[in-house]
Parts: sequence; structure tokens; C-alpha cells
Amino acid sequence: MKRIWQRIRDAFGFRKNTKYVGEYLDTANMRSSIYMAIVIAVLEIWLIARQFHKYVIPQLKGGSPFFQTVFLNTSNFWLLMSLGIVMFVYALLYVSNKKSSARLFTMLVVACVSIVICLMIPFEFKYEAIKFTSRTNVIKAILKISLYATIFLFDAFVIVASIYKYKGGTNKALLSVIVISLFALACLIFGIMVSYGDFVSSAKFDSGEYQHKQIICFLMMSIYVGCLLVWRPYVSIGILGAIFLGFYFLLKSATGIRQFPEGDEINYITFFVSLTMISISTYAQRVEEAKKDEELELLATRDTLTGLYAYEYFTTIISRKLRDSNIKLEKWIFLFMDITSFKVFNDQKGFEEGNKFLKDVGDFLTKSFRNAIISRQSDDHYVVFCPNHNIEEILTSINEGIEHLDLDIRPGIKVGGYVLRDKNEDPHLSVEKARYACTELKDARYGIFLKYDQEMHDNYRKIQYVVRHVDEAIEKGYIRAYYQPVAWAKDQTICGAEALSRWIDPKYGFLTPNIFIGALEDSQLIYKLDLAMLRIVCRDLRFNMDNNLPVFPVSINFSRHDFVVDIVSMIDEVVNEYNIPKHMIHVEITESALTRDEDKLKAAMDRLHELGYAIWLDDFGSGYSSFNVLKDFNFDVLKLDMKFLVGFEGNEKAKTLIKSVIQLADQIGIKTLCEGVETQEQAEFLHKVHCGRLQGWLIGKPMPYEEFKEKIISKQLTISKEIE
Repeated sequence: MKRIWQRIRDAFGFRKNTKYVGEYLDTANMRSSIYMAIVIAVLEIWLIARQFHKYVIPQLKGGSPFFQTVFLNTSNFWLLMSLGIVMFVYALLYVSNKKSSARLFTMLVVACVSIVICLMIPFEFKYEAIKFTSRTNVIKAILKISLYATIFLFDAFVIVASIYKYKGGTNKALLSVIVISLFALACLIFGIMVSYGDFVSSAKFDSGEYQHKQIICFLMMSIYVGCLLVWRPYVSIGILGAIFLGFYFLLKSATGIRQFPEGDEINYITFFVSLTMISISTYAQRVEEAKKDEELELLATRDTLTGLYAYEYFTTIISRKLRDSNIKLEKWIFLFMDITSFKVFNDQKGFEEGNKFLKDVGDFLTKSFRNAIISRQSDDHYVVFCPNHNIEEILTSINEGIEHLDLDIRPGIKVGGYVLRDKNEDPHLSVEKARYACTELKDARYGIFLKYDQEMHDNYRKIQYVVRHVDEAIEKGYIRAYYQPVAWAKDQTICGAEALSRWIDPKYGFLTPNIFIGALEDSQLIYKLDLAMLRIVCRDLRFNMDNNLPVFPVSINFSRHDFVVDIVSMIDEVVNEYNIPKHMIHVEITESALTRDEDKLKAAMDRLHELGYAIWLDDFGSGYSSFNVLKDFNFDVLKLDMKFLVGFEGNEKAKTLIKSVIQLADQIGIKTLCEGVETQEQAEFLHKVHCGRLQGWLIGKPMPYEEFKEKIISKQLTISKEIE
């Protein structure tokens, strides 16, 4: 029984629709009314022409007054034609969903012309087209007055709805439902008026002309309303049922003039039943289409996890909003928000809890920002376009609220802001500028919020330049390899070098690595730089080998972003091209690179080992999961981060920690190297605790290949006889 009741509810439209489905049905009605209005307007124009040819012109030739003759023969058709034209224009504007003063003016002019036609009703009384001399005439008079009144109300609501929509009203659907309902009512009244007038026409009956064919006018209007304009079936059936029943009793009560034929009575009832079924079927079909469209739109416009706007749709909405000439740019701001400690949260709580946390953050942002457009851009990154008012207070409140979501880990936010300067700027670019400001929040003195300023803008332009010109820089040799020597701790003789990338640009000069490396990582182009560095190193090694100059292993840094491509095959291809022994190339991977896509990285590292390359762990100690890295991955050399040596002198705790790490590495079969060695005291201590290699300014600063080669030739740098 429950299932049957649910089907009845669905069939008759008792189940509440979503807002999207409701708007879909309203728009579908508007589209249908365009075609209905065209048919009505064209038919009335044809009927006016027909009336002129058949009645008006002959009567004018007979000396009848011009206005009276035209009015009596065509007034009904002018009324309905104006109704059709107004509905056509309004429906077009509604469906186009565009706002302009020209469109509003057109709508108002058309509606006002229709009102003027409605105001001619006094002439109906003057020329006795409306009279109350008999019961039949009273009914005809009521129908005609109702038609005038309904069209007048229709025009008035069209004017109100048009102005309301132009002013940006948010409940325009309600007014449009009233407009289209009045339109449908006017059509049905016209159909009843024409059909009833024809049915009770004694002149036609006496002449034998009457065959009650004009009932088709009422049936035609009923088809239009029942099939084209679809409300919930119980509403459609209620409206049509009341109209049909009323008209039926009107015809049945006209017994003094003509008996309603029994066959037509059966056909009439059958037609109503058929129309009812059509209304139910059309409604069900439209609702089904609306639900499918809604599902597709949700996928395209909403983030499936948080329910916030999908990022691309977010930028589309903002582009539309910025077309509004009234918006003041300085009163709005883009925010890029990064959740701090989310990686820790995910690792400790698991992905399911992590997803719930991201949804909770989305809900928190929705409650905190008013009149804002919010999206989850990716991972734990959110973007907001909101009024530029009390931003720091709101963000402080949000940060406190997010901290309370987990009092153990205490996640928080860091936020970059960008105030738009140009309406024509791509919202993607605006978000990137806010994101850039967010990345600059490395210094705690800035708090949790930093606005994009002119200095950042200059750096950002450099970043964009880097991304656009990386291929040119590689091709024209702007990318250089600077070699920093690596020495044995026992005698400080050179046992290798690290190749560090430098970009010397004809426009910007010496670009710092933190500018171009970060830019290329973010744009997933860092593999081009790293492969270019590998090619330069292989070329230099090949030159040394061919000219009997000293050669030594060189380590090259590879970013975690390199592994989005098949970097292992690319490395091996370049090394084989220059015929360099595999042991002469050391692959350095930073500790932070190992925190994502672990399986993919393990597979890549296994392939590198199989091909004969040594793998070094760079910047050990810079992350929170250092010992997990040692447990889960296989490395040949561990490079201690230079931060271990900060405050080294007089810090026994630092010395103990360094010694412990080196002993641990030795126990698990990993060789060690310490970066940032600047003093002889540091070097002697590291040798004493059995650190294998040293790197830092004490040994040598990074230098171009020619300078490095010259120092080797001049014996300023001594190449060790022990090369690994």
C-alpha cells in the first residue's frame, strides 16, 4: 500500500520537488508559452484579416461608421493577439535570463499597448456588444468582462514581474507563475466565450448554419493549457476540471436554445479524461528530465565531498558577477585558504575522518561568510570571493573554530587575500594571486592572513615569466649548472659534487632558485628543468672523460613533481645518450617528496636501483616523518639537513643528536653526508662521529663549471683517489 501511495503521489505531483526541479518546470512552461503565444498571435492576425475581408470592408462600403465597425467585428481578436504578443516577449526575456534597460523598455511598451486595448471595454457597452437583456447575454457579458479583466491583470503583473526582475529580485519565479497562470486563464476564458457564443447563437441556429463547431476553440485552448503549460498534475487537473465542469453546465443550461448532443457530451468527457492523462504523463516526463539534468549539474557545479561550488563553476559564477556594472572592486576580495596540519590529521585519523573534517570546514566557512561564493579548489584548499569587510576578524573566528574540531592536532588556516584590480582579469589568475600571498605566510609574524601587495605582484610576474619561458631558457642556455663540491670527512678531498640549478635571464638577471623552482613545481614543469640539469651534467662529464680531465660523481636533485611523468626512463635515456657510467650519477630526492604517492615513488626508486643509480635522501630532518622514511624506503646516502648545524657551537644537545642519527644510519647500512659545514670545528666533529661526507662553504661554494674545472686543474681543489 505504501508503494502504491508513493506512486500516486508521484503521478499527481504531491511529492515536494527540489528547487532545481521547480525552476526547471517553470522554465519549461515559459518555453512552451513562447510557442503557444506565437500560435495565438498568428491565428488572431489571420482572423483579423479574415474579419476585415468578410465583414468590415463590406459594411464600410455600406456606409457603416469606421471605428464602430472595426471594433465590433475584431475587438476579441485584438485582445487575444495582444495577449499572445505580450506573453511571447515576456517568455523570451525570462528564458534568456539577461538584464538590460532596452529589453525592459520593450516589455513595458508592449504591455502598455495591451492595457490600452483592455481600456477600450467601455465601447463594448456603448455599441451594445455587452448587454444584460437576457440570461444568455448576461453569461456572455460576464465572460467578456472576465476576459478584459484577466488580460488587464496579466499585463499589470507582467510589468511588475519585469521591473522586479530587472531590479535583481530573488523571488521572480512566483511572479512568473502568476503571469503564466493569468495567461492560461485568459486563453481558457476566450475559448469558453467563443464556443458558448457560437453554441447559443439563435441567428446561426435559425439559418441552419449552426453545427456547434466552435466548441473546437475551447478544446484547442484546453489542449494548449493542459499539454504545454504543465503544473503539478493535481493543479492542472483541478484547473482544467473546474473549467470543463463550468463550461459543461453552461452548455447544459442552454436548453432554451439548443440541446447539448449526447454524443458530444460523451466525447467531451472522454476528451477531459485524455487531457488528464496527458497532463500526468507530460509532468512525469519533465520531472524525470529535470532530475537527470539536476544530477549532471550537481556533478559539474558542486564539489561532491563538501557540497560547495566546484572550482570551475566558482570561477564561472564570479565572471558573471563581475559583469555587473554596479559592483565596486575594492569592496570584494579573493581568499585562498590552506588548512595547516591537515597532512598530520589525515595520517593519524585516516582518510574517512579526513574527508569528514574537510566537509566540516566547508560547513564552517558557509556559516561564517555572508554573501560569499565558496569553493573547495583541491585537497585542503578553499577559495572564497566575499565582501572585503572585517576579513581578519572573520578569519580569526574561523581559525579558532577549526582548531576546536580537533584539540589534539589543532589544525588551523593560513589565508592569502587579493583585491581585484581589473574586472576583465580571469578569476583563475585572481585566485592564483591570493594563493601566492598564502604561500608567503612562512613567517609567523604575519599571522594567519596576508594580502597580495606590489612586492608580491612583482615576484608573481617573475613566476609567470618563468612558467612561460622555461623552454626558451633551456634552449638558449639561461639555465646553468653550478657545482658545489662534496668532500670526504676524513681528509676533505673532493669525492663528488652537487649540481645546483641557476637561471641567469637576459630580462631579470639572476633569478633566485626559490622563485623559479617553486614556480615550475606548481605548474608541473619542474621535470623539464631537472632533465635539463641532468643533460648539462652529462655533457660536462663527457667532456672531462674525453679530455682526460678528473671526473667524479655528481648528484642531481629531483622533485616529487618529476614523478608525475616517467622520469626514470627519461633519466636513463639521457645518461645512455652521453654514455656516462651509472655510478657517476646520484639521484637526490628530498624527504618532503616521500610524503605522497608512496607506492609510485617506491616503484620508481626500485627501478633506479636496478638500473645502477645511487639514491640519496636530501634534507633529512626537515620533516616530521624522518624515521618513517628510513623505515619505508631504501637509500644509499643520507644527507643531514643544514639546520642540524644551526647553533652548533656550545650546543651539546645538537652534537648528541647528530651523532645519534649518524650511528643509526650506519647500523641500517646507509652512508652519511652533512650539509652546511662552514667551520673547521664542525668538520672535525663530523669526522669524529664517523660522518662520511661533508658539503658546505668550508669545502667550497657553488660555482660555474669553468670555475670548478679551473680550481681542480690548479690544485685548489684536490680530487680524491677514492671515488664512489
